[in-house]
Amino acid sequence: MSVADLLKNVSVADLTVYARSIPTPADFLLTQSVFAEAKVQDVKWRVRQSKRRVNAASYRAYDASVPFAKRQAESTQTEGTLPALGQKLLVGEMEQLLLDATRGADEDRLIELLYDDTERHVEAIRSRLELAAGDVLVDGKFTLAGENGLTVEVDYGVPAANMPTAPKPWSAPDADPIADELRWIDYLDSIGAPAPEMVVTSRKAWSHLASNGAYRAAYYGTPAGGQTPTATLNPEQVNSVRGTYGLPPVTLYKAQVWQDDVSKRVLPEDRWIMLPPDRAKWGQTQYGTTTESLALSRGTNPQIEREDAPGIVITRDAEDDPVQIWTKGAAAAMPVLYAPDCHITATVL
Repeated sequence: MSVADLLKNVSVADLTVYARSIPTPADFLLTQSVFAEAKVQDVKWRVRQSKRRVNAASYRAYDASVPFAKRQAESTQTEGTLPALGQKLLVGEMEQLLLDATRGADEDRLIELLYDDTERHVEAIRSRLELAAGDVLVDGKFTLAGENGLTVEVDYGVPAANMPTAPKPWSAPDADPIADELRWIDYLDSIGAPAPEMVVTSRKAWSHLASNGAYRAAYYGTPAGGQTPTATLNPEQVNSVRGTYGLPPVTLYKAQVWQDDVSKRVLPEDRWIMLPPDRAKWGQTQYGTTTESLALSRGTNPQIEREDAPGIVITRDAEDDPVQIWTKGAAAAMPVLYAPDCHITATVL
């Protein structure tokens, strides 16, 4: 039995279907509901922006000519190639597996290892995309700085006003987080952006609200110059104050991923991120077609259908010299921001 014969019961289509059925980790909020996943039948990402201004009609006298109006419209499109990402893994324990498999004893174990590695590929790709989504939220840019020799920067043009710094750190006794948030919401309203639907932040940033003087005064209804109780508020009391002022609900985010054998926070602990509703129109994690998926969807007997080409693809192969079996996870994907002025990423600590 050749090495290639051992793979006949593990098709690329089976591995890819299995990979796409693996749920996103529960704490990967950014690629689940902030930059939710979307598939495009292309190798490019695109952002189209249209601006149309319609002047109000004017009154006229009866029997007078109706005045001509002007069409005022502007459309811009920015696009680029979706970068490829992925990894390869050699199947472990090769010598013993091959010896056993040639006697028909342990082929199931080999198949199990291939599926185990498929899970690792999916987690690795989604971890990198979660990091990328955090990168875009923090500074409005998708940046690759020499990663495997690839340097890319896509600047989505987030205005500086959408990335403010609180006048005083929220850890300071005299900070006023309520006034800060209301001011940021007023700014969004002034430019026609929708009111934020939710806040994503760290437990550390959130914890300062419980002992903050402005929050305590608001909860206890302290009059000007009055004495506010010093007791720390509990989460329900903090949320009560937020409800009184119409501030959006807070979701605590703590995801960390391993990169280059170092555990990294996806988002810094000092950020307070206010997100708009209907986020599919604001931003998405776009998955496009890969060279692997295009190759697999060609020919008279394609291994995957053309409409299934976008997304994570798993391939596998074997070599006789040296004797190796490997799997590869591949995708072409990145977070894309369509509306750069509809959210707030504030530094509050």
